[in-house]
Amino acid sequence: MSRCVPIRELTHRRLEMPANDSWITDLGWVPVSASELHLACRYYPLAIRVEKQRQQLGLLLHPRYLMKAPLDPSGKWCGAYRPIALRCFPFEAPRITDDPLSDILIDVDSKYLSPAAGIAIVDEAGRPNRLFVEMHRHFGLLEQSQERFGSVLDQYFIAGLLVPLAGTSEEDPPLYVIDPVRFKQLDNAALGAMARHNFLSVDVAMACIFSLQNLRPDYRPKLLGGSRGPHLSRAFIEPDPFLMDDMSLVLDDGELVSLANIDISPTETRPHNAAPPR
Repeated sequence: MSRCVPIRELTHRRLEMPANDSWITDLGWVPVSASELHLACRYYPLAIRVEKQRQQLGLLLHPRYLMKAPLDPSGKWCGAYRPIALRCFPFEAPRITDDPLSDILIDVDSKYLSPAAGIAIVDEAGRPNRLFVEMHRHFGLLEQSQERFGSVLDQYFIAGLLVPLAGTSEEDPPLYVIDPVRFKQLDNAALGAMARHNFLSVDVAMACIFSLQNLRPDYRPKLLGGSRGPHLSRAFIEPDPFLMDDMSLVLDDGELVSLANIDISPTETRPHNAAPPR
C-alpha cells in the first residue's frame, strides 16, 4: 500500500525519471488547466472523469484513444504539446498553500526517488529546487481550474449532454465525453441559461467537441435515438483539414504601433512624416 508524504521529509533523496516516457500510458487521463484548455484540445480529446462524487475535466493520453500517439516506438515523447499535469508527475498536491515542500507529496517508496542520482529536491540553502517551485505553481493552476470547471460540468450532466466513453474498464473511474449532436440540439433558452453568468460553460463545451477530432472514431459518441441525422455529428468532429503543425508560420515583425512613440509625452508633437527620435 502506497504512503504519500511531503517532499520536505525526503530532502535526502533525489528525483530520477526514466530515460523514456512510457510511464505516460499508465496514466491514461490527466486533469487539464483552464490556461491550457484551448491549446490542449487541439491535440488531445477532453473527457470528464467522475471519482469519489467529484467531476474533473481532463485529457485522454492513452494511445488506444488517440488519432496520433504521443510516444514514438522507443517510448520517447513526440507530442506537439506536453500537458501541465505531465510536468507534475509523479507528484500530487491535494491542497495548495504557500509552501511547496509541504504541499507536494510523493509515494515514499516511489521508483522515481533515488539516493544519489537525479535532481535535488532542495538547494544548498534548504530552499525548494526551482523545478518544484514551478511545479507548485502548476498544481495551483490545476486546482483553481478544476474548481472553476465544477459548476460547468454539473450543467452538462443536468442537460444530458454527456455520454459514457466507450471501451473503459469497469475497474477505472467512469469517463464521459460531450455528445455533439445533443449539444447541437440545445435550444436558445438552454444555451442562454448556460451562459447567464459567463460563457465558460459554452467555451468548455466547444473545446470538448473540437477535441473529439483527436479521438479515434471507434470511441466517439454514436448517434442515439432522437438524433436528427448523422451529418450533425460528422460536422462537429471532422478532423481539421488545416493542421497547425503542417503550416509554415513566421512572425510579422512590422509595427502596428511604433515602439519609439510609446514614451512620448502627450504634450510632445512631431510632424507625421518625421523620423522617430533616436
